[in-house]
Amino acid sequence: MSNRSGGPNTSAGKAVTRCNATKSGIYSVTPVVPAFEREADWQAHRAGVFDDLQPEGYMQEIIAERIAIKSWRLRRLVRYEREQIRHRQRDIPQDLALNAQLSGRKVRDDIEEDLKLIDRWSMNALIPGEKELGILMRWEGRLTRELRLDMLHLEHMKRQGREEDRPSLRPAEPESLGDHIALRQLN
Repeated sequence: MSNRSGGPNTSAGKAVTRCNATKSGIYSVTPVVPAFEREADWQAHRAGVFDDLQPEGYMQEIIAERIAIKSWRLRRLVRYEREQIRHRQRDIPQDLALNAQLSGRKVRDDIEEDLKLIDRWSMNALIPGEKELGILMRWEGRLTRELRLDMLHLEHMKRQGREEDRPSLRPAEPESLGDHIALRQLN
C-alpha cells in the first residue's frame, strides 16, 4: 500500500480541490493577482468589455476575452508605474536629511536650498528607474500590439458576419444554356 494521497475522497473535499490547478499560472481562469487585485473589479471590467464589444458566437467571445485580459494587464502596468514612482519619491525626505548632514547643516538651515533639492529629486523620480522603465515599455508595447490585433480580428469577424447576413447582390448562376445567353446579354 502506498503512502501517497490520491486526493480527497469525499465530494466536499473534491469540490474544494477541484480548481487547485486553475488558481494561478497558465491554467488560471482569472487574470486577478490575489492580494493585489479584486475579483469583483475584474468581473466588472470583463463585463464592460463584453458589453462594449457585443461578441456574437464562441470565437468572438474568445477574442473578446483576450481583449479584456490584455486591457486588464495594461491597467496593471499603469498601477505598476505609479508604484515605482511613489517608491522612488518615498526616500526624498531621508535623502534630504542625509544631504544636509553630509554638508554639515540642519535640514531647516537653508529652506530655499532644501526646496530646490526636493523639487529636483521629485522631478527625477517622476519616471521609473531605467530597468523598470525598460520592462514597462517592452510589456506595454507587446500588450498594445496584441490588443490592436485582437481588436482588428474581432472587427473582421463581425464584418464577415454582417456580410453573410446581407442578401447577395450578384445574380444567381445560370442553370441552362438559355439562362447563360440571357445573362451575357445583360452584361
